[in-house]
Amino acid sequence: MGNIDDNKRRSFLKKLGMASVGFAGLPLVSSSLIGCKDDKIKPDNGSYEKKAYSNIVVRKNIADIPVDHPEIKLFKDAVGILKKRSQISPLDPMGWQANALLHTTFCATSMYSNQVHYNWYVWPWHRLYLWSLEQKLQKAVSEPKLALHYWDWTKTNFIPEHYWGDASNPLFNASRFVGPNDKIPNDFINVGAGFRTKDYKTFGGYPAIKKYGDAQLDGMAEQSFHNNIHNWIGGQMATFVESGFEPIFYGHHGNCDRIWDSWLAYSPDNKLPDSEEWLEKKLYVTDGNGRPVDFKIKELLNTEELGYRFADLDLNPNFCNPYIEGDKPKRDESKKDCIAILNLKTSDTNAIIKDFADKERSHVILHFERAQLPYQPYCARVFFEYMMDGKKQSKYTGTFTILPILDIDSVLLQNGVFLQIEIEKEIAQAIDQKIKIDVIFQPVPLPNRNIPDEILKLENISIYKDYENRTNI
Repeated sequence: MGNIDDNKRRSFLKKLGMASVGFAGLPLVSSSLIGCKDDKIKPDNGSYEKKAYSNIVVRKNIADIPVDHPEIKLFKDAVGILKKRSQISPLDPMGWQANALLHTTFCATSMYSNQVHYNWYVWPWHRLYLWSLEQKLQKAVSEPKLALHYWDWTKTNFIPEHYWGDASNPLFNASRFVGPNDKIPNDFINVGAGFRTKDYKTFGGYPAIKKYGDAQLDGMAEQSFHNNIHNWIGGQMATFVESGFEPIFYGHHGNCDRIWDSWLAYSPDNKLPDSEEWLEKKLYVTDGNGRPVDFKIKELLNTEELGYRFADLDLNPNFCNPYIEGDKPKRDESKKDCIAILNLKTSDTNAIIKDFADKERSHVILHFERAQLPYQPYCARVFFEYMMDGKKQSKYTGTFTILPILDIDSVLLQNGVFLQIEIEKEIAQAIDQKIKIDVIFQPVPLPNRNIPDEILKLENISIYKDYENRTNI
């Protein structure tokens, strides 16, 4: 068994190692490169022209750069300038506060015409948001070669030293609940399950909801490593309202942006949506001069058209939790858990069983109702537990941070929650045999925080193969 696991790990490594090579050979979306010209406004409609970039900056893993390197000093100087602008005037459109409030406008909102979370707009908008900050930082120090950095937490599973110190360091944030020596649990940074999905809806989220009562389904990338790391850091980083103020936000999202490209390069089967609803969607930020600008998603799909590329797309599979038994956390039966029975009558069992005819694992949608509604993010490891052949099976399916999701056009929290998870064939076989299955949410302790005293109470747990094509409900 050890040899099989080692082979899987090497195969995963090889694929990820080749990802940057394969991606570099992909054709550009178009021959023109996109940016924002300075002080040039089209007379016909008042919108900003887009220009070709003569300089493509390279975004690097910040942990690979010495903390006293001139590149880091320049980056800190630029961030410091934006912060000082906001101290002089909180309304300065070129200041740190105005940039942070952009995130608040599109992520901490119950106006669903603006909301980019819980749906398939999350990654394109955050790509554009990072571009917006990069433009402002370049302007602040008059250096067009300045690039944002990413924090590759698959290789450095603790916050790099560049972000620590005191108030004299513009990258420091005192609200964090973790310290320099705290390490992210391996299962918090599981990108393996997301990489194995070919469908962008599963990786990146379903289409945005259209009316009250529609299901909000964010993708595996958002629900797992994205949410987990936000919540693990704590403080401002763990809130929609204030996370844009935290400098580590941009290192974390820089890596999420990179993982989006890495997922696309990982397999020729991994495809982006071809829907006009997605490609033609306009997303909004401000440009390098703090002026409103909009881009369609189809203009955001090649990073070089936005003026940057990544140093590489390689990830460390030891922290990526490829599908290897030894990498999975075990259920701690000494802990208090939330346990509810999987309702096979309301589950799309026929489609799930059929899907496993020729595969060992697959992605499904787990739906449940919350009997009470905690406002704080809730981080849990999810297990499917059942008896088969006289032996208890406890199958780990992922670690997720469940956020307080608002109903459309409402200030009320949704009772219903959808998680996109990966399950093994053994679970499908138990479903086929109509074996009683307990779905277990085991709360995960976080640094310097208590798990809520009340265990999250769940009801009406079901699973579907595809929400839009449910056949058994």
